Amino acid sequence: MPNSRDYIEEYRDISFKERPFGDADALALCEVFYMPFEQVVTPSFDDEEKDFADAANKLFEIRDRKHKALGLMITNAASVNMMIMAETERFSSLKFAAVEEVFSRDPAIQYAAGTFVLPGGDIAVVFRGTDDTIAGWVEDLDLCVRQGTPAYDLAMSHLEKAAAKYSGKIYICGHSKGGNIALRTAVKCSDEIRSRIVNVFNFDGPGYTNYHLFHTPAYAQILPGYKHYVPSSSLIGMMLCHDYDYKAVKSSRLTGAFQHDMGTWQIFGGEFIFKDDVNFMAKITDEWLGKLVAGLSPETVRAVDAVATAVTQATGVVTLTELSRHLKSAVSGAISAYKAIDPETKESFKEAFSGAGKMLFDAAVSVRKRASDFAADIISTKILENS
Repeated sequence: MPNSRDYIEEYRDISFKERPFGDADALALCEVFYMPFEQVVTPSFDDEEKDFADAANKLFEIRDRKHKALGLMITNAASVNMMIMAETERFSSLKFAAVEEVFSRDPAIQYAAGTFVLPGGDIAVVFRGTDDTIAGWVEDLDLCVRQGTPAYDLAMSHLEKAAAKYSGKIYICGHSKGGNIALRTAVKCSDEIRSRIVNVFNFDGPGYTNYHLFHTPAYAQILPGYKHYVPSSSLIGMMLCHDYDYKAVKSSRLTGAFQHDMGTWQIFGGEFIFKDDVNFMAKITDEWLGKLVAGLSPETVRAVDAVATAVTQATGVVTLTELSRHLKSAVSGAISAYKAIDPETKESFKEAFSGAGKMLFDAAVSVRKRASDFAADIISTKILENS
């Protein structure tokens, strides 16, 4: 089934002048940006631009010229695509302006942003999604129970520096957590910068703790160029409060967790292959998690954060890969840390999930009822039309 790699190969000799930057290009950049380009590209916009092909080859050398997976959750597809892109006329014409990366365990921050310069001076700012680090997954939890992450401020700073250096049009892209950051940054940036944004690409990014962002004039301003895509069995993209301007993309995988992999999204003729809507399970996830998070009190939020921080730090590992290799000692450390937490915090932590089962059941009933009502309306309409 055709995917991003097929697109890269098919349009390898087509310049951005012949075919302007679009959806499949943004997806390809988000996919390849999981590669640690911060190892070969400076974070400063004052330094000389670096050719994409040169950066790719140098990074491949550092990685022993082997296509290695980027952890338990990210395959070697990013590496393979990187080297194919480096050999194409289309993507080798790109340059890196800067790549910056920040990692912290407390507070949990796993952030990376890169600015690609297109021929002619337009730029594509890409925000990385969650990688293999434990801190990255804790930060995802923070997105669910807090009002955000320190990465929001870092992302805004990166966009401001990119916009100050380059005067052309701006594309903002992100997958998963990167999609969440991309949309928020586009909405919260200055009016001057926002007026230059052509498209915001949000690939299966989770939502926010409330709907405030979607009720702002800034959101209405970017909406004509907002491209929100989720796989048809989306799990991550249906989390929390999100907009409903998404389009459901067909994936070669069956379930939501595996469909989050952009390499499974189907592309034909340079365009995504769409389905009418997300499936039944995605809609249940949407309703269930929204209600679950909405019911958390401030005390419960603090307890969830405290437990997550204490337990993950006590594992003694930094990445999921390390966790899999040292599972016994990591679990032992996590259990000891949990036992040491004060009873009041543990009780509040348990309350966060006490009604989860019933909420899931209620969500399934609600979604099924809406589907039945919709089907009944269609049948009634058809009967009236034929009567």
